[in-house]
Amino acid sequence: MNGARRKAALPPWPETRPLRAWQTKAIEVLAEHEGDAFLASATPAAGKTTFGLRVAYDMLSSGAVQRVAILAPTAHICRQWAADAARYGMDLEPNRPNAEGPEPSDRDGVVVTYQAVAAGARPHRTACNARRTLLIADEPHHMGEHAAWGATAMDAFAKAQKRLLLSGTPFRSDNSPIPWVEYDADGVSAASYSYSYTQALVDGVCRPITFQPYDGDMEWTSDGRRRRADFSVVLPRNEDARRLRTALDGDGDWIRRVLIDADAKLGEIRGGEHPDAGGLVIAMDKQHAFQLAAQLERISGETPMIVTSDEVDASQRIARFAASTQRWIVSVLMVSEGVDIPRLRVGVYATSARTELFFRQVVGRFIRRSPRPRHQMSFLFLPSDILLKTLASRIEEERNHAIELKPAVEDGELDEPPERRRSEPGVYEALYSDARPDEHIQIGENMMLFGEPEPAAAARPSAAFMAFGGGIAETRRAEPVDVLPSAADDPTSSYQRREKLREERSKLVATLARRRGEQHREINARINRAVGAVSVGKSTLDQLERANERLRREVDRGR
Repeated sequence: MNGARRKAALPPWPETRPLRAWQTKAIEVLAEHEGDAFLASATPAAGKTTFGLRVAYDMLSSGAVQRVAILAPTAHICRQWAADAARYGMDLEPNRPNAEGPEPSDRDGVVVTYQAVAAGARPHRTACNARRTLLIADEPHHMGEHAAWGATAMDAFAKAQKRLLLSGTPFRSDNSPIPWVEYDADGVSAASYSYSYTQALVDGVCRPITFQPYDGDMEWTSDGRRRRADFSVVLPRNEDARRLRTALDGDGDWIRRVLIDADAKLGEIRGGEHPDAGGLVIAMDKQHAFQLAAQLERISGETPMIVTSDEVDASQRIARFAASTQRWIVSVLMVSEGVDIPRLRVGVYATSARTELFFRQVVGRFIRRSPRPRHQMSFLFLPSDILLKTLASRIEEERNHAIELKPAVEDGELDEPPERRRSEPGVYEALYSDARPDEHIQIGENMMLFGEPEPAAAARPSAAFMAFGGGIAETRRAEPVDVLPSAADDPTSSYQRREKLREERSKLVATLARRRGEQHREINARINRAVGAVSVGKSTLDQLERANERLRREVDRGR
């Protein structure tokens, strides 16, 4: 960590990955931007990751920065960033443990979660102070969920050379300010560059979406009383929530009818020009997910993929589904934000979460275009709950984050985000529900939605980018492409090779320990000294390879 420039030049930016017009324009705006923080607000599925990585690529190539630190909401999204960065020759280590300290100097940086930084700012502060750093904050509203998250991130990256904030939802459901975001006198945030869903529809960057609400008659008991209502009846808050949960009951007729119709729509799409189209159901909790998956299996004849946040292989399950032709995936929270599955065309909103932030994140999973077919309307089935219908009708609106100008809350005072809360208190039991289609809501129906997608523009060099800290690296002009492919782990990437080497090392050390009676730490210390490494975690790729070669020789000699 001596602050030296990267050892090898980055390869040329791939000709198959030219920038879209909005990305090129955003880089031009960035070049003229004064200040060390830049908020780019772009609709989900527009290509924020590619934009952020292009900025990182340019700044690393020009020497404006010497490393990149990316903050992301989940471990799965960290791996997506690292996999995509590897395509452009950038070696970013995903989910590096705080205990291992700053990454070795043969890496271009790290991708870690906001939670990891909140758990320990010191290694990130040390790395940031040692090498000029570009910070990229993916969906920075997460830093407002807990006061400590924002505070530790600001501490850890106080010395960052530049800070690029990327958001599809630059607002929050509470009053917490987002670090590094500028607010006007009325407490309203202002993005440095904005690219709305409406613009993306016109440009052919995103898919249009049709919302299909379902009404019905719901019957339940609460506090000893029997109640019955459809979604047109105005109810007190608690009963309104119970009506919604009655509709979503995993064994009820309402959800069964909706799943039947959603599967029929998916079958129609798969029988046409999109044979590998997939569907996503957002469930309330793990038990609910298994109930809905069982319903779908009976309806479709195919076992759905189930993904919940407490599974250690959740990221791998999502990646397998994205690369497969499997019909349905049922998820709890895991696929609400940042997950890239372009073949999703049909969704069922079967969760009681009703915050605008969460709803927009879910919608973002269905509007990402795939290379084919040409016509790509998506469909989201949901309850005819008045709040959800209002959120659906407002999906085209560009939103900013507004806060009330009052003293900040103390650490620990913020409630859990509404979409993660458990059900409302009180005695409640769902009795009965049925479903009937309501009037659908089609977004963008008066636009020219089904023209050819916007040709991707090649990135243009701009001397003005020096104003933000570095010149744009030279890029050859490329032929336009419809859509950028989705990210997937590349087994040849540096971070994947490191992971495999460390797995192999662990097995080799365990073998030697069993044969010789040595402690694991003694073997590791001896090998580290031999290859000149401080520790396993701080080993370069070359040191890991040489260490494993020595270990293999020792194992072979002992046979």
